[in-house]
Amino acid sequence: MAKWTGVDSISLTLESDEDTCGIYANGWNRIGVTITVDPTDEHADAMDIDPKHLAGRVWLVDYLTESNLNWKGSSGWCYSNAANEFTAIPDGYSARPEATTEADGARPVSVTFYVYCSPGVNRKSIGAKVKTDSGDIYTSSRSGYSHSKVTLNPRAALTYMRRDVDWDWSRATTKEGSNTKRVTTNAWNYYLSLKATDNYFVTFRAHGHYGDAGYEGLFAYNMPDESRHKKFYGGYVWYSEPHKSGTGEIVNFPRGNDWWDYVNIYDRAYPERYLCFTWVCATTTDFEWDLPNGPITGLKAAYVTRIVAWDRYGNSGTFWVDGNDITYELKIYDHNP
Repeated sequence: MAKWTGVDSISLTLESDEDTCGIYANGWNRIGVTITVDPTDEHADAMDIDPKHLAGRVWLVDYLTESNLNWKGSSGWCYSNAANEFTAIPDGYSARPEATTEADGARPVSVTFYVYCSPGVNRKSIGAKVKTDSGDIYTSSRSGYSHSKVTLNPRAALTYMRRDVDWDWSRATTKEGSNTKRVTTNAWNYYLSLKATDNYFVTFRAHGHYGDAGYEGLFAYNMPDESRHKKFYGGYVWYSEPHKSGTGEIVNFPRGNDWWDYVNIYDRAYPERYLCFTWVCATTTDFEWDLPNGPITGLKAAYVTRIVAWDRYGNSGTFWVDGNDITYELKIYDHNP
């Protein structure tokens, strides 16, 4: 059986088919770098190797010094074999690359790694080092066997503030509607999205809300004394991903009142690009809201709900929604830790 002992060539390319691009130095933005190798046997004849085998015998290195980049590291210039939600090239090719190789047995053979970096790094030219089954090492570097490289230009990470996001709203549709026989419900959906023409949020995390079945996303409620507890004000954040059009359960009072309702959520185009909230006011006609019902055990409670939103390059903003505003509207603010 032929033994892999050498290579004819080593080349590196970016997913954009360019040899240089930007990268946000935030530890999240990942840029796909594909290394392609022409393997040869002990007779210098072309041979086939499994791409998975190559993946365990190739490393990304500094093109000038040949020092290894940090494998799955947390600082400096690092790389991994896995893409993430933030695998996109700034101002360029933005389709999410596949963490894959060419079909088994193909020649030449390729493997793709994903480079990322922490704040404060300098521009980096990247090559590759290959170790054959015979233990011979070939490098693509300034002084190496090949001279192919890609160059990444770090950009300062962005931190989004309230001025950078849209926070708009529109009336929402509920399943029961204005069922004036028992309850009249008015609901409004609020939408958190990035205020940009060429970028958008891709994932969100919400901290500070109930997670009980039937009350998922409820973060504030109030049944004011002046309404004789016939009004229920509630705020919900629909945090589950992936975002998709559907319904969310609201005004859930199955004990005593035998009442609950549903609201249409993620009712705009591109639901994955925004986080949907619902503000609701439900007024009873022939009873008061009974307590307790699930986590609703008093007349008023509120979380200060913290939201973290990331764009497609891994830049983020942190905001909070004050549940104490629930009687009037939903408001969003910059988060100051």
